[in-house]
Amino acid sequence: MTSMLSMLKEVQEIEAILVGLPNGAETLAIKKGAVQLNLKLILNNVLFVPGLNCNLISIAQLIDGNICEVTFTKKFCVI
Repeated sequence: MTSMLSMLKEVQEIEAILVGLPNGAETLAIKKGAVQLNLKLILNNVLFVPGLNCNLISIAQLIDGNICEVTFTKKFCVI
């Protein structure tokens, strides 16, 4: 999910989806698109959520949609 429409490629209008925000508020996702993280990593069906103050990545989607592994430590995340 992102609130930065400029990050999305192949943007499509969608039927509004209710999304819960970290502060407990709710808002609507109104578009979706693809985000290219680098030359090889692309996330598809990323929701555009106005009012979101951070970008959220689904690790399951990252692993399923790309041939990669993700490892977390206390200090960093390696993809």
